[in-house]
Amino acid sequence: MGKILTASVSALLLLGSLSAFAKTITYTDPDSGFKLKSQPSWMEIGGKNFYGLANKPDKKEASLNVICAFTAKEVEEATGEKFSTEEFLRKYKDLQVLERNELSPDKVNYMLFMPDPYEIKADNKLSLTPKELLDNSTISISTNKNGKQPYVYLHIVDKGNTDTLKSLRRSVDMQIAITSANNMLYTVVSTFPLPNLKAQKDKIEEATPFSKKKVRSEFTDGNKEKLNSYIASRKTFLKGLSFFAPVKDTVPFGFNDELLGGRIKLPENWAYAQVNDNTLDINIPVKVTLAMPWSGLSEFLVPQKNADNAAEKKDDAKPLSKEDISKINFQKISEAVLFASSKAKDKNTFSELFNNPFLTNLLIDKFINEGLKHPSVKEYVDFNAINTKSNFTNNYGTIELSGNGSVKNNFKFNLNANAMFTPQTFGLTAYISKDEKKMDTELEKIFGSIKLLSK
Repeated sequence: MGKILTASVSALLLLGSLSAFAKTITYTDPDSGFKLKSQPSWMEIGGKNFYGLANKPDKKEASLNVICAFTAKEVEEATGEKFSTEEFLRKYKDLQVLERNELSPDKVNYMLFMPDPYEIKADNKLSLTPKELLDNSTISISTNKNGKQPYVYLHIVDKGNTDTLKSLRRSVDMQIAITSANNMLYTVVSTFPLPNLKAQKDKIEEATPFSKKKVRSEFTDGNKEKLNSYIASRKTFLKGLSFFAPVKDTVPFGFNDELLGGRIKLPENWAYAQVNDNTLDINIPVKVTLAMPWSGLSEFLVPQKNADNAAEKKDDAKPLSKEDISKINFQKISEAVLFASSKAKDKNTFSELFNNPFLTNLLIDKFINEGLKHPSVKEYVDFNAINTKSNFTNNYGTIELSGNGSVKNNFKFNLNANAMFTPQTFGLTAYISKDEKKMDTELEKIFGSIKLLSK
């Protein structure tokens, strides 16, 4: 799991505004023994033993709620102590007694109720929280039940020293809700950004004497509304969880994209992030999924330690600058896949592509080659070789693209992509690999089977 929190929060605080849609959905992880009922969110992230949702109540900053599942063996390897649900519940009752009598929780002497086991360390499977956050936060412990399920809560609120929180980029409020069932340990990590009070104070001071009171009131009301929304999202996530005895190897790990054929399988050591986006064009909502080996994904989202963090000085809602991009540790990424799909509201949105297939094929090849060589693109990505092939016939079109190049001269890559069109729908699959790495045979088979649905 290492760096799941740091990586996820860093990504969420840097990404721009995206929207969500609305109906109840259910995510089930048979291998890990949990089920989550929720409303669709701005982003979902998933791995073999974790699943999370991110929401943006103000369309600028995101809260993250994620459940992580650990086997008894993984817990024992991390703590050096035997683990069972029976022992967990016994210690839980002891902690309740101490809490009711306002006595020190340390008397329970149970490692899983302490923050230390969840510190991000090499080879620590329980890694959830960066050391810098634990060392610079106020930490409290409490107990409560969500329905019949008992939880121990570690509430971690940093002290506002952003200079010591470089990997998170912002002050955060974090809660780790810990529970157990069927000899599995579950941690529900919930985190959201705290208001930037220093920046708000500066803006209040800059206001005219006549408008200071109004500006201060707007900030205060906005902070309350945002925090209440984050807390409500935290509670809703917990309420939607239920647990059952794990059933191994019943559903292959992967994600869903209905337009690309439904369930898309991924290697078990991979993770993915999926976003629903209608900000580019409200009439063409897009579902975008990025997946890669988990070790690479966590490193990709955390800037290099020795680099100056220019992003800290910027508005979190703004896109990454060239300087920010150069600080991302591309060298940790060996391969990644990108999927996208869209069903436009107008059934003839892409129909012009099929009016004159011969001309379409010529123009697409020309635009792709010229576009990828444009100075605005070469500023970030330099393509050395590009090969394109398009085919538009009978209301189904494809564009194949292959090539190689480099990102900021420090990451050489190969690209193989396939875009698909019908008059109303669009789909994309792309495989990006480092240097000369070849696509895994099983993954290649999965890619070859994906076909865009017309409805």
